[in-house]
Amino acid sequence: MKGGKNMQKLMHFLGCLLMMVAVAVIALPVEARAEFPERPVGFVVIDQDGDVNGAVYKSWRQVVKWAYHFPYYQIVDGGEPQTMVSEAVRTGAKLDKDSLAALAEKSKMDVLVVARVYELDEYIVTGFTFRDDDDTYVKTSACVDLFVYKKDGNKFLKKKLRERHLRDIGNVEHPEETIKWELSKIVNTMEGRPIIGA
Repeated sequence: MKGGKNMQKLMHFLGCLLMMVAVAVIALPVEARAEFPERPVGFVVIDQDGDVNGAVYKSWRQVVKWAYHFPYYQIVDGGEPQTMVSEAVRTGAKLDKDSLAALAEKSKMDVLVVARVYELDEYIVTGFTFRDDDDTYVKTSACVDLFVYKKDGNKFLKKKLRERHLRDIGNVEHPEETIKWELSKIVNTMEGRPIIGA
């Protein structure tokens, strides 16, 4: 008799447990994610000086990502944007609002960010003939054209940077850093965001 009551209690408990699990499964949403349109951003570097390496590219890409970040944007490295912009430059096309709008449309990008690098140099110089010292200096060159085109609103920004400096060795800003912060300014200005690194 006692064993039958215990079995009945166990069956009752299991039935309640099964009903609670069923209610919990029915109450859960089928998919618990929000829908965000991932708008593609083409980041293109045209290195006419030959000094942009992987670390420099990654550093510049990071500041672009600050302005155009997941889940709203998806940065596209290389591929169609790189090929199309490089080909346009090779054939002598002027990079302006109209050409970038056409390239963005062709490569299916919502935003196109282009850095066309002319000079990215840094080297040490010592013993000037016109100075009466043997101090060590660093000569830097950061020459680049930066472009941002955004399909939404047909917006376009351009910045020509031409900086050449001769500074004491302990007072140098590396040219890739100079370009990085100019790139940060232009993409954040386009997006109406605070300027990072200013």
